Amino acid sequence: MSAPRVRAQVCTVVFKGTLLSRYSIRTIALKRLLGLIALALVSVTLLGSYAQGKTQGVPLTPIKHVVFIMKENQSFDDYFGVYPYGPDDALRDNPTVRGLSVPYGIQGNASEIAVPNYPGLGWLLGYSHLRYLNSSTQANPGEGWVAYRGDWDWGRMDGFVTYSGPQSLVYVSYEQIPFYWDYAEEYVLCDNYYAPVMSETLPNRLASLAGFAPVSNDYGPPPYVPLNDTIFYQLTEHGVSWGYFELFSTTRDPPSSEIYPLNSISGFASDTAYMDRVENISVFLSEARDGSLPAVSFVMPFGLAGEDGVPDVSEHPPANITLGQDWTVNLVDAVMEGPDWNSSAIFITWDEWGGFYDGVPPPQLNAFGYGGRVPMLVISPYAKEDYVDSALLNHDSVLNFIDYNWGLPYLGPWVASSGSLLSAFDFAQKPRPPIVLGPTPGVAGTPGVREGTLFFENGSSLVLNSRLTSQQYPIPLQIPLNQLNYTSPPFELPASTYEFEASPVWLPSFQFLAVVISSALLLSAPAVGRNKGKRVKLSVIGSALIFSSVSSALGLVFTAVPVPPAPPSQLTFSLLTGAGLLLTFVGVLGLAWPVLADRLKKMANSGSGTVPAESGGARSLWGSKATEFVLCGGVLVLMAGLLLTPGMVFPVATYTPKPIAPPQTFLGDLLQALTPLTGLSSVLVVSSFSLMVFTWVRGSEGGTSRRARASGGRG
Repeated sequence: MSAPRVRAQVCTVVFKGTLLSRYSIRTIALKRLLGLIALALVSVTLLGSYAQGKTQGVPLTPIKHVVFIMKENQSFDDYFGVYPYGPDDALRDNPTVRGLSVPYGIQGNASEIAVPNYPGLGWLLGYSHLRYLNSSTQANPGEGWVAYRGDWDWGRMDGFVTYSGPQSLVYVSYEQIPFYWDYAEEYVLCDNYYAPVMSETLPNRLASLAGFAPVSNDYGPPPYVPLNDTIFYQLTEHGVSWGYFELFSTTRDPPSSEIYPLNSISGFASDTAYMDRVENISVFLSEARDGSLPAVSFVMPFGLAGEDGVPDVSEHPPANITLGQDWTVNLVDAVMEGPDWNSSAIFITWDEWGGFYDGVPPPQLNAFGYGGRVPMLVISPYAKEDYVDSALLNHDSVLNFIDYNWGLPYLGPWVASSGSLLSAFDFAQKPRPPIVLGPTPGVAGTPGVREGTLFFENGSSLVLNSRLTSQQYPIPLQIPLNQLNYTSPPFELPASTYEFEASPVWLPSFQFLAVVISSALLLSAPAVGRNKGKRVKLSVIGSALIFSSVSSALGLVFTAVPVPPAPPSQLTFSLLTGAGLLLTFVGVLGLAWPVLADRLKKMANSGSGTVPAESGGARSLWGSKATEFVLCGGVLVLMAGLLLTPGMVFPVATYTPKPIAPPQTFLGDLLQALTPLTGLSSVLVVSSFSLMVFTWVRGSEGGTSRRARASGGRG
């Protein structure tokens, strides 16, 4: 082979090798690029799946199981006002108690707290003092929208005796509820936690399930909470498991008469997908012990509690609160002794304050409230020890925690604006082992209460053994206090942000004096009339009318309690109002008809040039008796319609995220606004006016008769 040909072949090989090399390099680069793109796509997909998982039940914290236990009708000061020292500081020198955090309560000042027997009239009617109730049963204070706002008295917290009764001025201690005090010592006690609505059970329990209250008191349904607005719907839609547990007569599918307050949720009872998650307490105990709890458990002491021989464990007065406490402890123990403890958070609270005294005025964030201060205990392996959480919280804060923990959108504006319970946890700490509590055996000479047995439909039973022994509190701390890396924050009184036109402090005293003066003037009027004559008597009665009118007017301007926020806020007419308007129109037409007839005759005759004969139209201005009867009846029916029609006279400005609150009548608002003093003033106004008219008419008739007799005598 010649040299040129060899060089050509070599060059060809070299050239092909270069091409192959370049091609290989480009291929490898392309493959790498495609690999990076694929990796990016996979990463995006995984991140998307992860993000999707956050809304499908992947918690943000170590908490995978929330247990929400809600009891009945106890205020913070009633249960924990003298925590941790007990009544009269009995345990202040106890080495364990001495170092515990102290919540904002009544502590050693309990016996010095005085509440006027009537708001603003303590100087006249005296004061009542708080007292320690050395008993496990309490008398039930007065409850409701009006009673609680009367207790509150525009933030002065001095109406308890008048509105909820003297039985509201009591408190208990570790001798009645030792295990609750143990939980406060070992875990977290919230001392700035409130019911979301200043009213009774139903609005507060619905707010804890839906993030708003469609009712302002215990009534209904209707109105209903839409199912789509509840935490149940939200959890179901996002794949977060849940269960609702009560004391039912069956394991599953309880009758609708037993599912209060779920019967106020539209469509709930008829939807098997939801009713299948409503189960007996026995199911909760079983699931807690075998580690099959749902992500969120709502545990409520309703259903058959207090009926058919089942003990009332709700703690609603007059139920035995020690027995109710032991029922709660059994639930907590079941979680602590089960496999789910290390990933659980238990929230124990009370639905509303029940009318019991509490010295902290709840902040008014909207027209519903907050309501009174209630206890909240947070129990978890990640809960801080001996921690008093002073964050501003309410029932919707539990919904806030659930939504945050599982990456869900906040259920509503009340939930979004509620304080966070995250400050109660230390997720950096090693999970704490459980602290299993239980009723101690009976000791000779120990005051006790009867054992209660809960029977379940499957034949099993749960014995609640209540023994009152002072040895149950305090218990040894799990972590020495000097090893804690946190301290309880200072308590600050929350501010009220919602504007109310509060009644002046001096108003009750002024009304009382006005009632006394008006009554004295009216009682002296007859004697004055005999001695001084009719003119002076009328002046005395008129003075009484002025005093009582001013007192009544002030009582109506500065109402006893705010009007409940209840639409419709527009003018509305009822059938009664329409009938009254029709009858009134007919009566007015009947009265005016003679005058109109005369006018029409004159117009017709003036056109024809004739002079009409004198008619009795003007003299018949008041018409016949039948016409007057129709007119009076129409006016009465019209007034009844105006008073009884929702929103007719004074439309109510409302604050509610859902326009389904019940209508409020003007008459209901008026009766609610009247204090006893305003009512007395109104009675005196009517009495004074009636007496004045009677005196004037009688005096005129007497004068005419006397003149007639004198004239006749002279004749």
